[in-house]
Formats: sequence, C-alpha cells, structure tokens
Amino acid sequence: MPPSIARILDARGAGAPRLSPDGRWLCYATDLTGTQQLWRVALGGGMPERLTFECDRIGAYKLSRDGARIAYAADSGGNEKWQLWVVNADGTRARRLTERGDRIHHIVDWSPRGDALYLMANLRHPLYFDLYRLDLESGEIRMLVERDGTGFGGLALDDGGVIFTTNRGRMDKNHLEVISADGERGLLTPETPVAQHSAPHRLGDAILVLSDRDREFQGVARIDRTGGYELLVGGEHDVDALATAGSAWAYSLNCDGMSELHLVRDGRDEVVRGLPAGHVGGIDVAPDGTLAATAVGYDSPGALFVIRPGERARMVVPPILAGLAPEELPVHELVRWTTFDGREIPGFLLRARGSDGRPRPTVIQVHGGPEGQARPVWNPIAIALVARGFNVLQPNVRGSTGYGLRYQALDDVRLRMDSVRDLDAAAAWLADSGLAPRDRIAVMGGSYGGYMTLAAIAFFPERGWAAAVDTVGIYNFRTFLERMDQWRRPLREAEYGSLAEDAAFLDTIAPATHVDKIRAPLLVIHGANDPRVPVYEAEQVVAALRERGRDVTYLRYEDEGHGLQKAKNRADAWPKVVEFLERHLTVG
Repeated sequence: MPPSIARILDARGAGAPRLSPDGRWLCYATDLTGTQQLWRVALGGGMPERLTFECDRIGAYKLSRDGARIAYAADSGGNEKWQLWVVNADGTRARRLTERGDRIHHIVDWSPRGDALYLMANLRHPLYFDLYRLDLESGEIRMLVERDGTGFGGLALDDGGVIFTTNRGRMDKNHLEVISADGERGLLTPETPVAQHSAPHRLGDAILVLSDRDREFQGVARIDRTGGYELLVGGEHDVDALATAGSAWAYSLNCDGMSELHLVRDGRDEVVRGLPAGHVGGIDVAPDGTLAATAVGYDSPGALFVIRPGERARMVVPPILAGLAPEELPVHELVRWTTFDGREIPGFLLRARGSDGRPRPTVIQVHGGPEGQARPVWNPIAIALVARGFNVLQPNVRGSTGYGLRYQALDDVRLRMDSVRDLDAAAAWLADSGLAPRDRIAVMGGSYGGYMTLAAIAFFPERGWAAAVDTVGIYNFRTFLERMDQWRRPLREAEYGSLAEDAAFLDTIAPATHVDKIRAPLLVIHGANDPRVPVYEAEQVVAALRERGRDVTYLRYEDEGHGLQKAKNRADAWPKVVEFLERHLTVG
C-alpha cells in the first residue's frame, strides 16, 4: 500500500535559521503546529521552544544585534498585509508594533542599539513604500525617505545611516541607496548598467551584496560608501543566499537547481561538506564562524544543520517524516528536452525508487514566478503522486531563474507564448521517449504555474491533456492587473506587458480568450484573500467552463491568500487533487 496523502502531509520541516550572536542557540521557522511560527533550540541540547503564538502566521523576522529580541512580520488569512511584532528571545512579552491593518510593513533592520526598527511601508499611499524608523519605547514612527516606488530590503549602519533597496521598474532590477544619520541621501549603485543589487550584509567595515552587474549570473560583490565595487564571487552559477558575521561569511551556489554551500574564513573559501544533496533553503553564520543551514530535498521536508569550525555538519533540528520509509519517497533525475526552436529545456523528473522504466501516467508540475525555478524541495503532491504510480516532471521553461539573465528574459512580454511552447514540448518529449502514455499526461501549477496550466490546455488542446489542476492561476490578464494589490502592478507589467500599451496583445495570450478550446477536466483552487492573483480569476474560469458544460471542480478557501498556507486547508485540498488525477489518468 502506498503511503496516504494524509501521512505525507503530516511530515514537517524547518527553515529560515538564525544563530544567536554567541552561537548558543538557533531560531527557526516551522509549520509544525499548522501555520508558520518561530521556534528556538539550544545547540547544546534540549527541547525546542515555540516563540510566537498570537499571530496567524509569521513571515520575515530578524534578531537584534545582541540577540535579546526578535522582530517579525505576521499577516491575517493570507492577505499579506504584514504587521510588525517584537518578542523577547525567550518568547516572552510579545507585542504588536503596527496598527494599520490595511497597509504593508516590511522589516529592514534593527538599529545598532536595539532601540528602534527600520521598515519599508506603504502608509503614505498604497502604491509606494517609504523608509521609516519606529522607536520601540515611544511607538513613534518617523519617515526617513519618501519615494514614489517600491523596495524592501536594507541594512542599518553603525554610524546611524541606512542602506536600502529601491526597485527600478521590476523586482530583479534595483538600486542600493543610503541615507546618513543627518538625512543626506545618495546612490551606491550606478544608473547604468541597470542590474540587481540586493541583500546587503555587514562584513567588518565592508558591505557585501548579491549582484549581477555586467554579468549573466548573480555573484557576491563588495561595495563601499563611495560606490566602489569589487566582485568577490562570480562564475556560471547564481549565488542565491548570503550570510555574514564578524569576518566570516557564507554563500550558496545554484548549480542546475542543486545547492553548493561555501564558507569563507580567514581568506579561505571552502565547500561545506556533510550536508545531504539537494537544496540549501536558508543560511546564517555567527561571528566565530559557526554556520547554520537548511537542507531540503524530495526526500526531506527541511532539516537544520550546524557546522562548527573544524567540525562536520551536525543535524540539530531533524525533519518529521511521519513514519515515511525511504523507499516510499521519489528519486529524481535532471533531464533535458528539445523545444520548438532547438533550445534545450531542463527539468527534474521524479520517479519511484526501483522504477522499471515502463511508461507511466505523468503529471507536469510547473513552478510559479515567472521568475522562479524548480528546485529539489519537499513537495507533498509530487511525492504522493509518485507513490501512487505516477511520474512527475518539474520543468524550468524559458523565463526561469538560475540559468542566466538571457534565459530569464526569453519570456518577457511579447515572448510569453514561447514558454508555453516549451511546456507543450515537454509533453511531446514524455510521450516520444516512452516515459508516459500519450493520452495520460496532465499539467498542474500554482500562480504563474497556474497560468501556464490554463494556457497549455487552452492553446494546445490537441495535446489531449488528460487533466489539469490550476492553483491561484491567471485567467484574464486585464482583470488580473486591474484587481491585484496595486503596488504590485508596475512590477508585473514589466514582465507581462502594460494595459496602457499591450492590452490587445495580453488578450491574445489570455486563456480567457481561448476558453472554448478547453476540453481537459480542470480542478481550480484559490484563496479568497489572494492579493497577488485575485480570486476573481478563479471565479471567471469556473463560470465560463460551467456555462459550456465542461468538467470543472472548484475549491475556494475563505481564510487563505496566495496558495494554501494552512495545514488544515492542505489536508482538505491535496487529497482531492490526488483523487482527481487518479480518476482522470486511470492509474491501475
């Protein structure tokens, strides 16, 4: 008997590690209780302790420099209207700091003395994020920088200044700006070339950032207050995580989706050994060089490791595997297929251990984004499907990150349908290579992956898709752009096209325009509070297909936003997804 989807959903992992400055304990996030909350564990041993309770779920969080307090963001019902909280590092005296429930507050950094928080918030206007200083004793919130744009990350400087990011038309192109203690403001990055500069970190007197300036791939660079720039780590892979403390720093390379973790101490750059192969989902480092890392894979929902200087990696927070045996979990292979223009498209193929290679019903599972990438991470739906006799293919169609800027730009605006053609080519490859019966291939995805799912069955019905599952997907680009949280609209229009200039074109690539061609049975999942892809997208496609007498099932969740974050809702939806796909792909 294969493991039940309920058993697979009971598996839990941990992530987002933060080491205390003295290296004695580790803070982390886990949804062990059903929603994402903060916990901590002593590195010398002992039971983990839960730190956050009052909020629905937590998002980003930061430790104060002395490790005495933790600031974190929390929202309600998945609405992404993040409010800021502060709690002592032992979980006592939690209090909410912000009261504008209709606005978004993003943590930038603690002040060096721990008496204030810097944040970006759209208090002045829903479209624009300004930089503020929030005094923790008085509760006073004071604007430091007014800017008609967006931007979120940053770094507080010892001299009272703040470095902060400002987006330049899209999320992956930005400036680093600085405001001094006396209010003087300036740029640390040039107007040209337009590039990404993100995740500023202190390293002694220097500042390290992630940057793709003049490069195809994101590396690590050192900058200074005069705009000086030196590339420290560069190559043919993206650096996708960075952490610093004292004179030690660590970074993670994205090598065709797999992670390679590095630690730099005393001028030596060494690969960290002893972690399981897969994806490093988060890292942190302490001043003495102690490193914490999240290791996650198709066979593990997230384990936390600590590596002390001169020692091997030690697991301090194991994954909860709910009694799943290794042989019940999938194996994966990096595969490639040729698409319509001769380009090779990469992806991960998941199969059962000991598979005999015979054709099996196959589900193509498309990542969100578009600026996203299929990585080897815990995926309960994929694991359940493989256990029940399916193959699962997770493609990285053009437009995915991790393969260079040129590849990432191949689906921009007028090139959108080329990525859908890559998806169609994946289905053809599965059938032609004998991996799947031609009439037993399904497609599913969430967010942008939901759009890709709807586009595949609307624009390529001749593929004979056996079924499709759309989670929080885009159906009509006009209504999507008009109804989303409006601060996001300029950033999305840079990727998809604008209503002012491209509305007619956006109609041609919208599944809504070709709904008459949809024949595949469809399951639609959406959260009522989704600020990114409004639930109206789901309501439209469901109504249109029901009007035409098509096979469509709709699951709407009133306490969710963009995707299913609550364990109780996943426990309701995912078994229905598995049953739907089994029924239409006739596994037997």
